[in-house]
Amino acid sequence: MLYRHPADTAGISTYALYKEEPSRQDPEFFHIEDIKSRARLFDWTINVHSHPQMYQLVYVRQGQVRVHLNGQELELSGPCLFTLPPGVVHGFAFERDITLGYVITLSRLLLLDERFQRSFPFHNELMQSAQVIPLGNHPNDLTFINQLTEELTREYQNNATGKQPLFEWLMYSLLIKMGRLVNAGSQPATEDRYATRYRKLCELIEQHYREHHPCQFYADILCTTPIGLNRACHAMAGKSVGELLQDRLALEAQRMLIYSTVPVAVIAYDLGFSDPAYFSRFFKRRVGSSPTTFREHRDQG
Repeated sequence: MLYRHPADTAGISTYALYKEEPSRQDPEFFHIEDIKSRARLFDWTINVHSHPQMYQLVYVRQGQVRVHLNGQELELSGPCLFTLPPGVVHGFAFERDITLGYVITLSRLLLLDERFQRSFPFHNELMQSAQVIPLGNHPNDLTFINQLTEELTREYQNNATGKQPLFEWLMYSLLIKMGRLVNAGSQPATEDRYATRYRKLCELIEQHYREHHPCQFYADILCTTPIGLNRACHAMAGKSVGELLQDRLALEAQRMLIYSTVPVAVIAYDLGFSDPAYFSRFFKRRVGSSPTTFREHRDQG
C-alpha cells in the first residue's frame, strides 16, 4: 500500500550511519550490519534522515516494513530490497523482533570510481533514484542475494589480506543482480526537484572538484542560480556548495594519504592546489591534523 505525502526536506537530519555523525578523521568506505543490531536500539523505528555522501542498500530478508522515501510511504513484506542513493530522504519502521536482513553502506567515492563508472551497466537504474525491489517471486535470485550478503558480512567482519577489493567485487556482483531485477520491471520512486538538482551537482563535483571552480560554474551548467543551488544543497545535505566542494577535496586527500605513499606535495598538486603549504593548512582546517600527522596516525593504527 502506498501513501503519498508532499516532499518536505526541511529539518531532515543527515548522518554517515543512522545517528552517527560523519568522521573526518576516519573515512569509512563500506559498512555492513544486520538490521536487528541497529533497529532494536531505536525501538525498531529509523526516523526520516538522509546520507549525503553515502549509498545504502537495505535488504529485508524477513518481516514487514514501512518505508518513507522522498515523501512517499510504502508497506511491504520481506524479502525485498531498497536502494538509497546519496541524498535520498528515507526512514523505516520494521516489524519488532521479526525483521531480519542487512544494511550495506558504501561511500559515494566507491561508486564514482573511474573503473566502476566505465564497466557498470545500471547507472541510471540504481544510482539516480531510489528503487524498491520485491524478491518474493524470484527464488533463484533470492538464493544468490542471500549467499552474497552472507559472504559480504563474513568478509567485512574479517581482516584477511585483500579484504577491500574482495568486498568491492562481491558488492559489484550484488549491484549487477539488482540492476537486472530493476530492468525486469520494478518502478523507480519519484525524485523531487531539490533531490534531482543535488544529485546532478554531486555528479558534476566528481568531474570537476580538482579544478576549484566557484559555485557559479556549477549553477550555469545546471541552468540555475547560485542561490537556488545552495538552497538545494542545504535542503538535501545541510551544507553549501562550497562546503561540499571542500568536503570532497578533503575526503580525496584522506583516501590518497591512506592508500598511497606519494609525498604530500604530490597529493596537493594532484588535487589542484598550486601551493603545498596552502593545501596543508586547508587539510588541517578541514580534518583537524596536518596531512603528515594524519598519515602517521593511520600507519600506526
